[in-house]
Amino acid sequence: MIPLLRPTTWFWLALVLAVGYAMFQVKDQVKQLDGSLADVNRKIDADREETRVLEAVWSRLNQPAHLDELRRRFLPNLTPLTGSSYGSLDQIPFRRGEQGSAPNGPATPGVSPGPAIALPGGPALASVRHRIP
Repeated sequence: MIPLLRPTTWFWLALVLAVGYAMFQVKDQVKQLDGSLADVNRKIDADREETRVLEAVWSRLNQPAHLDELRRRFLPNLTPLTGSSYGSLDQIPFRRGEQGSAPNGPATPGVSPGPAIALPGGPALASVRHRIP
């Protein structure tokens, strides 16, 4: 007849079974994490590829020849600015109470001062024209 197993043998047998089950669970979790990591890496690669495509499209759309062709097609009256397009300082209307002369000379005849401009400092605020040497 087989002698009965000692209690320490039962303990070690139970411990080996528990460790084996735990190893199986850990292996299963690692497989799941590997699968999700592979999914994330595929998504990252897809996003990088999409970024490369969008950068190529942006580069093509930003070419000066393409922009000029679009300007001619959709904005035929748009022309580059020249120095005379800006006007002069004499055309700027003055606030009430200021003299009608620009810093560089007399005011332009026929140009009336515009309405008063409300400034954050109120009426006591000196104009920029008086601070220019």
